[in-house]
Amino acid sequence: MISHIIGIIDQKDKDFIVIDVNGVGYKTFIPAASQSQIPAIGEKIKIYTEQVVREDSVSLYGFLSKEERNLFNNLISVNGVGPKSAMAIISNIPLSKLVSAITQGNAGLITSVPGVGSKTAQKIIIDLKEKIAKQYAGRTAQMIEGIHGDTSLISDALSALVTLGYSPREAREVIMKIDLEKNKSVEEIIKVALKNLS
Repeated sequence: MISHIIGIIDQKDKDFIVIDVNGVGYKTFIPAASQSQIPAIGEKIKIYTEQVVREDSVSLYGFLSKEERNLFNNLISVNGVGPKSAMAIISNIPLSKLVSAITQGNAGLITSVPGVGSKTAQKIIIDLKEKIAKQYAGRTAQMIEGIHGDTSLISDALSALVTLGYSPREAREVIMKIDLEKNKSVEEIIKVALKNLS
């Protein structure tokens, strides 16, 4: 299995990129939401991948963070959820909100994704609720420990930064330096964090 690819962007399309690794081009499907974060053609990229083998095809799916890839794998483990549906869900719902929707049973948010019906949304919640809660509870609690402020806000900001490709350590360190009294929304925190990380 190919775990990750480091190479040069050779082609960019609306739902996939081609990464050149020593003369071999890997066509990699990516979430639409990640398009704006993909480097320009000719630039280097590291992307976390999952190879999906079907009877009539072998496809490579790529993500900017391990967390996104893990969530993709969780989604396609649900009977009736294929790679395309999983990518649509990840493309339309930010990682932190998707995790919250699954763990809190918010089927409405999941059905807001085109092509995802209520039965599929309920199945995702039933199959993944406990699994996702276990995967993220300890990690989030550990990351926000020692950061004073609204824990829900901090958790969402940390998840957003990790989704953007920063390591949990980088995300935690930069948020600890932000004045959370002045910046009281996830958007404001992310804006300051990205400025400090650049």
